Amino acid sequence: MWRKGLIRWIGIAGATMIVFIAGQSVCYCQETDTTVIQDTTVNQDAPSDTLAEEHSPRKAALLSATLPGMGQVYNNKIWKVPLVYIGAGVIYYAYDFNASHYEEYKSAFTRFVNGEIQEYNGITTKEGLQRAKDYYRRFRDMNLLIMAGWYLVQVIDATVDAYMFNFDVSEDISMQFQPSPIHSKNYHVVPGIKFSINF
Repeated sequence: MWRKGLIRWIGIAGATMIVFIAGQSVCYCQETDTTVIQDTTVNQDAPSDTLAEEHSPRKAALLSATLPGMGQVYNNKIWKVPLVYIGAGVIYYAYDFNASHYEEYKSAFTRFVNGEIQEYNGITTKEGLQRAKDYYRRFRDMNLLIMAGWYLVQVIDATVDAYMFNFDVSEDISMQFQPSPIHSKNYHVVPGIKFSINF
């Protein structure tokens, strides 16, 4: 008799376990389906996020580093391109001027030391020619540094413009004055004026 009860109890327990496990499986499947649906929703929203972030500061920097001015074109700031090249042209002109004069005085200094000439452009001493040569060499090297700095500036400018590309500046800029009570330490209320700028 007790065996039948035991078998019956084991059957009920087994059926209960099967229902419980099956219920867990169904719940797990539903969670998985929900996750899939949520993932699908996220994927559907992803293109709009991608479009919002499509303007890349990294791409602007790489374009400017590859060809000066291209980052500005990418940022729709085409008016900056002539400024980039005018600045580069002025710096290159100064570099070329100082480099050619340096070579000129370097050659004159060598010829003076070798006794081939006694003066050059009114300079009659070796020290004078040395100073002139060093003067133009110093400014030639400085122009190289300025050129490198100008190159970096246009890369930085393109990168910053790309970061600010999607920055929304509202046209509604207004100032407001309104009464505002000021609470003092002695719990007295003092009348005041609140000044605020909205932009």
